[in-house]
Amino acid sequence: MNVPFTLAKGGDFEKQFIAEAAKEGMVQLKGHRSVGGVRASIYNAMPLAGVEKLVAFMKDFQARNP
Repeated sequence: MNVPFTLAKGGDFEKQFIAEAAKEGMVQLKGHRSVGGVRASIYNAMPLAGVEKLVAFMKDFQARNP
């Protein structure tokens, strides 16, 4: 399943989110080239720990960027 989403501040802010996530080992979060945004691909092979790591990162990113 793909989980597409956008960040309210948009463009450069999404690039910052994707870059910081990559530093934490979470890659390929960039949204589809025709739509943009962010896209988390969560398929059967994705362990629950990976999803939990992404959620924790998202909460931390939000707290650091109100």
